[in-house]
Amino acid sequence: MSARKAAKKYGPGGQYYRKRIKTPEGKYEDVYGKTQAELAEKVTLRLNQLASGSVPPDQIFFYEYAAGWYSRREPHLSPGMRKMVKHEINDVICPVIGGKRLRDINSDDVAAVMATRAHLSRSAQSKTVQVMRQIFDAALEADMIEKLPTRRLRAEGKAAAPKKALTEQQADELLEAVRDLTVEPCVMLGLYTGMRREEICGLLWDSVELDGPAPHITVRRACRWPKNTAGEISDVLKTDAAARVIPIPKPLVQYLRDLKAARLAALHKDKPDALSEAKDLLALRKCCVYGTDSGKPLSLTTFRRRWEAIYHRSTASGRALGEKVRNHRYSVTLDFYPTPHILRHTYITRLILGGVDLKRVQYLAGHADPKVTLQIYTDLMGHAPEDLIGDVDRIFGGG
Repeated sequence: MSARKAAKKYGPGGQYYRKRIKTPEGKYEDVYGKTQAELAEKVTLRLNQLASGSVPPDQIFFYEYAAGWYSRREPHLSPGMRKMVKHEINDVICPVIGGKRLRDINSDDVAAVMATRAHLSRSAQSKTVQVMRQIFDAALEADMIEKLPTRRLRAEGKAAAPKKALTEQQADELLEAVRDLTVEPCVMLGLYTGMRREEICGLLWDSVELDGPAPHITVRRACRWPKNTAGEISDVLKTDAAARVIPIPKPLVQYLRDLKAARLAALHKDKPDALSEAKDLLALRKCCVYGTDSGKPLSLTTFRRRWEAIYHRSTASGRALGEKVRNHRYSVTLDFYPTPHILRHTYITRLILGGVDLKRVQYLAGHADPKVTLQIYTDLMGHAPEDLIGDVDRIFGGG
């Protein structure tokens, strides 16, 4: 066991010093103290506790309990959730209350954590609230604390602006703007299947069925960027509900057939005399539909660089409509700038407005919680009297 050198001060106004202690299991725990002397004392105490294997419940600090709680939860979390929870514990919560004993933390301490998040949206604050609630709920259940300091905890802040789906005209303009660009397959898949960004980048050709009466895509993999660099194909999806089979509409069927033919031609070009057509097809099945030229998953940097082609063709770049982009042959044609998630939101919106049953929309979208689908539906439905008068008259006999 060892302790790393004390780092900079953490928390509001730099209240705490921090050191990282290496446990016998090879993991690191953060220890906090308001002074260097207090920090040194806590480090010594914690090292002795680890060596003896016993810690009195009333002597456990928040950072100690949070580290143990996370280690127990980690195997059950998706990669994205692990990253979020670790960030909330290490960079948001512990810098404020990590150095306090678990049993001494009260509602004022919890409020102090939330004060550091006051400038953020309600959605961002809710992540901090979620993690703190789960930690203290577990502590109460384990009799580590006597009452919940998070009982009245709520996320505040300004609600995020509602997402706006693309209109049919905007979707057509977007498709025209990305025609023959490397980002085009991503846009096509987003608009016509509603797949998430990581699902698009993790899609292999073995999951695409273009023949038969019902062409479809089987979502069973996702691309992960654990170090924000090279992409890795994973069988772990966001939720169990993300595993689904999505019918492919006719415009996308033909596009994917052409794309597949081009990929096969590229394989023949690289190995003109080595592989038969059957072997080429077998090799293609292991390639990414939206990946590098060799079929490998995209790095996060490459994905973002490809998406920038849309940004530079939109007024979001600060250029006016019709303005020529210097050193390029194209001009600005989009007065909107969509994100990958907006393509997914557009797909879901068009399903709902097209009258598709909400349970089917939930399945096609891969929503684990039906409330998410219902919220989108609620946002789309008009609540003004002129929107509702027809329904009321029909039910109550108004004519």
